[in-house]
Amino acid sequence: MIPGMNESLLGYIKRRSDAEGFPEARGFLTTLGQTYGRATVEEPERLALELDLDLATIEQILPGKQPSDAALDWSFHRMHRDPVCPACIAARQPRRKEWRHALVTACAEHECQLIDQCPGCGDDLTLLGDGYAGCLCGSSYVDANAVPASVFEAEFAKLIAGHSAHMGGIDLGSEEGLQTARTVWFLCANMVRARTGKEGKATYPKTVEEARARLARIEPLLLDWPTAFDNHVVQRWYAPDAEGLTAASRLGVWYRGLLSQKGALAEALLSRCLTVAGTVCGDAYKTRRRQDGAEWVSAAHAGEILGIRSERIVEAVRTGAMMGSQGRSGTGHLHTIVRTQDVEAVRKLRARSATKQKVRDTLGVSKKQFELMEEARFFGAECRVSSHPCVDGNFDLKNICTAVDGIRQVARVKSAEADGMLAFRKINLRRTTDRTAILKMYRLIADKKLRAVKFAEGDSLGDVLFDAAEIDRLLQDHGGARSWTAGDVAEFSGWKPECVTGWCEQGLLQATKGKRGSFHVWQITEEALSRFRREFHVVSDLAKEGKTTSRKLLTSLADRGISSVGSQRAGTSSRGHLIRTRDIARMIAFHPS
Repeated sequence: MIPGMNESLLGYIKRRSDAEGFPEARGFLTTLGQTYGRATVEEPERLALELDLDLATIEQILPGKQPSDAALDWSFHRMHRDPVCPACIAARQPRRKEWRHALVTACAEHECQLIDQCPGCGDDLTLLGDGYAGCLCGSSYVDANAVPASVFEAEFAKLIAGHSAHMGGIDLGSEEGLQTARTVWFLCANMVRARTGKEGKATYPKTVEEARARLARIEPLLLDWPTAFDNHVVQRWYAPDAEGLTAASRLGVWYRGLLSQKGALAEALLSRCLTVAGTVCGDAYKTRRRQDGAEWVSAAHAGEILGIRSERIVEAVRTGAMMGSQGRSGTGHLHTIVRTQDVEAVRKLRARSATKQKVRDTLGVSKKQFELMEEARFFGAECRVSSHPCVDGNFDLKNICTAVDGIRQVARVKSAEADGMLAFRKINLRRTTDRTAILKMYRLIADKKLRAVKFAEGDSLGDVLFDAAEIDRLLQDHGGARSWTAGDVAEFSGWKPECVTGWCEQGLLQATKGKRGSFHVWQITEEALSRFRREFHVVSDLAKEGKTTSRKLLTSLADRGISSVGSQRAGTSSRGHLIRTRDIARMIAFHPS
């Protein structure tokens, strides 16, 4: 036995319980060593194993914290009653998943009210205290009268069941169920006051009757549209405790809560609320509106649209960067309003603008390399956006990506060995100490005069491969000679890094002091290294070639009057001995044997 397409988890458990001869679901779950509640939801693997079902099958009907199905929203899951539709039971249909939603009071298919009390004994239909189609007293739920539900109850049930519905003056698609349920609960919760006198603190209804009473309070607001909703906003506007001039101040927590709601219904309610505030109530949106036919919104609402703090919009209006109007209420609060068309323009600007960090991450280059690219004007003026207080960064990411695509389009496909290619991120001051040559390379690449040999779709600019030999030739042509650090030289020569550093410090190996990142290093050019190898021979290399030791070789040379240079102390011994080439030549000339 497997669950039906729209069956609830609890309904399946009861149907399975009946099939296996248990009078109530509690006994069946006890036999399985299970309970119904949070543990059931958080340990679906165990439940699937006990029910002999695939985990994927269980997960389709399992309530969750952030589900895509509105009927499976755990935050609205009923934990006190398990209501049913008499018409569905009579038709031998499964118990539907949307009946488990705390605000659903009607059957989406038959549009009749759900019942959560036995038609025979009157006992409550608890989670586990009855069978699939009848009570323990012997009464069948088919015997209950199928009372027609109100229009709003039926529309709401359809939406939670995954169908379209009409409320708030708009048609809502099936995908709007999750957000609409939260907006409906927001309206319900704010129609009653808690014992502390605060609105919005109501608890979820435990029974169908309580849920029906909650929905009845807001039904006119969403069906008698927009008259009832307009009257509700006006009533709140002129409430005895309402103060200030704007919607944010006079409508208070209710308005801020409406701003936080998501979905098509919430947008319709907010739009209508602002219309009422501007045309009926005469707030700052109306009294300070310019005679240009534009619509105006508060800085707080604009901040919600842009996803930034409202203080940034207030500052933009104050400095003249954004058109708006500012004024103070009787309490001294500064009210700022801006045109919706300007807010939309800033939203589009923010969508394409980026900070340096975001551009670097997109290009896949380091901070230092990006600074060099800026110095070389790698990207033109079209890749910049105007500075604006409400925009983060002044780079046009869209145009930057377009420029990079241009480099990709002119790339030439060339087969080469991996060590014969050089990534763009490696064309930096580690390749040469000549800053001018690096800047020239960047200009050649930006102007598409130096083309990549490999630039695959999806690769960032830092991953683009160029011909290493071509890069070195161009660096040489533009005054750049290849250079290495003492560590680089030690790595490819086999010499010890401290020996190379010592030769640089003694002036035997010509080098200049420089910085690589935050480190001070010796930088050695090709020419300097070549001169060093002509003028000196490393004793350890000579000993290795002669199959002897450095100590014996130094003793033999000393007997012939030749002393080493460049050595450094290392504990009780020394290393890094060099012999001048001219001394070796003189020795060969005078001691040919």
